Amino acid sequence: MAAAKWNTSKATGWVLFSLWAFVIVVVSAFFLAGPAVLGAYDDAHHVTLTCEVASAEASTGSARSAKGIGASTPQVVIESADCGEFVLRKGVAADNSREVASGFERGAEYEFEAGDGSLRVRGLLQVFGVSPELLGHRRA
Repeated sequence: MAAAKWNTSKATGWVLFSLWAFVIVVVSAFFLAGPAVLGAYDDAHHVTLTCEVASAEASTGSARSAKGIGASTPQVVIESADCGEFVLRKGVAADNSREVASGFERGAEYEFEAGDGSLRVRGLLQVFGVSPELLGHRRA
């Protein structure tokens, strides 16, 4: 049986090629430049939320950089029923991560400072298994 032959004009071929090239460029820009743009926006636009802490656990996460995935970094994952999940990396080291996590009292309210951009695209970040990073926190 002979293979099906595509009957496309040169114009249609160029349109399809251009469309695919555009998709590849947009997707590449999203993954390469997106994190840097989001980080810069977050640094300039902080939001303070008052949240009740449900749990806080020491864990290890991967640092990301413009050169790709970096080394494992200690972090504290904080869950809140009213605000969702956050990651705290600032001030957390391998030797103090459990101490930092145990410093959060379950059921107590805290003021969390996070980037506005990360909070706005939180649903998209969750698709990739990423939680917004806390820029600061204190007991409310």
